[in-house]
Amino acid sequence: MSNADKNHELGRLKVSPPVAWPTLMILVTALAAIALTWALTPTGIWPLWLGMLVNSIAGYALFTPAHEAIHRAAAQKPEHNDFILAAATFVAVPFGKGKLFRLLHMRHHRFANDPDNDPDHWMASSLWTMPLWGLWPYFYLYKFLRNPSLLPNVQVREVLREILVAAVIFAALTAWSPFYMLTLWLIPTYFAFFLMCLVFMVLPHYPHTGRQDENPNTTALMRMGQEWWLTPVLMYQNYHLIHHLYPTIPFYRYGRAWKAREAWHREHSGSMIIGPFDLGPQNRGESAGA
Repeated sequence: MSNADKNHELGRLKVSPPVAWPTLMILVTALAAIALTWALTPTGIWPLWLGMLVNSIAGYALFTPAHEAIHRAAAQKPEHNDFILAAATFVAVPFGKGKLFRLLHMRHHRFANDPDNDPDHWMASSLWTMPLWGLWPYFYLYKFLRNPSLLPNVQVREVLREILVAAVIFAALTAWSPFYMLTLWLIPTYFAFFLMCLVFMVLPHYPHTGRQDENPNTTALMRMGQEWWLTPVLMYQNYHLIHHLYPTIPFYRYGRAWKAREAWHREHSGSMIIGPFDLGPQNRGESAGA
């Protein structure tokens, strides 16, 4: 394949489909799993531990459609992406429709690994932050309310109104069933956010030194090897570098995007290719280099 053909293929992969059906299937399946848990666990059909496990995994899975919609990769029409984002985030974070998360996440892309401006960089500062990963969205909320000028397109009153709605929902559910509110929502949500931070934010950027403003080709890692099981478990974030290089490409096309310009990627991002169980570039396995 010629360079022109490779560039054409990459350009084709960047175009969002009318509807990204794999993304929509994850959304529907995860929401159905959560609904099933709430139907079967309180009635005793499912044991509590199973309900908590299912909701934790479903919450983790929901970040993929939310993340895709943030980048307008879940569908071509903006309103479809907005709907998918709201549907994916409401179950876990009922205080927003996703606008705040979208803009702060785009700030992460703009300032990736910048200690002062990347809103996710605090997780890389110390292992002591690990217990806080499960509270990730509230750090986004705190960061915005402390300095609203970060996001001039977001109105404080809009966010406060959404927090009020969330408080009403939270109070109603707590009054209805405080035990299941804790065990089927709060605890699973905490673990879902913890996994999400580990898989999407911490591991793909380790050691968090390749800054976007210095070299976009070294902001994230390519975890090569064992893709047959790591890819679904990590929700394709073993190809996280591809996401940072081409944010509009749907997640299920990451592998093809890598192959479309593999020689170029290896030349410019070779130091970011690691083995399946390596932590970062300094531990790169022999099988990963090429």
